[in-house]
Amino acid sequence: MRVLLTLDGVADDLRREADVLVAAATRGVAEATENLAGALRNQVVSAGLGERLARTWKHGMDAPKGNVISGAVWSKAPLIIQGFDEGATIVARNGSRWLAIPTDNVPPRERGAKAPGAHPRSKMTPVEVEANFNHDLRLVPSPSGASAYLVMDDLISARSGRGFRSTTPRRLAQGREARSILMFVLVPQVTLSKRLDVAGAIARIEQDFPNMILALQLRFLQVGALCRCLMCSSPQ
Repeated sequence: MRVLLTLDGVADDLRREADVLVAAATRGVAEATENLAGALRNQVVSAGLGERLARTWKHGMDAPKGNVISGAVWSKAPLIIQGFDEGATIVARNGSRWLAIPTDNVPPRERGAKAPGAHPRSKMTPVEVEANFNHDLRLVPSPSGASAYLVMDDLISARSGRGFRSTTPRRLAQGREARSILMFVLVPQVTLSKRLDVAGAIARIEQDFPNMILALQLRFLQVGALCRCLMCSSPQ
């Protein structure tokens, strides 16, 4: 006597359930990645470092590799973020006495230009300013000697009200006034205080991550079961 017990459709059910669990895990990784990027951007803004630096935080999903589902969060200004995350003292290099801090009067660099450290530098350097206006900057020491200034003489405000132009006889004949414009403040060093907590943001996401994945998997399984019930109960 031989009794055979069978359960039809088990393999199909298991495959469907596995697909649902993978989809839920993928959604969980994507949400965690997005949440971390958002938390890091909020940190930058709350620290008073501006929306522009906050937007350097980017995120995205990596291409699937075998059984690995992963996302990434990164900054396009890593040295600046690191400085405010750890605190740092920046000093002049290559034997220079001063760090040149650009003012709002310094023209922007060409799009795509990079500074040392592989992050975008939005303002021209002193050498680039001199080349741009074809005119030397003038060094103005401070009374204390602890700092100094780089000034560009004989500049005229642009008609648009944004930026400056070199002085020419034609522009002077139009009644436009030539002025000396402060371009850079020179200091021996700059100290960045710790104002960010990248590790803390990561730890909070890591703590919530397992529960997020479990909740999403349960939700996806419930939705899948409901859809199958509705399909089974639909009139033929």
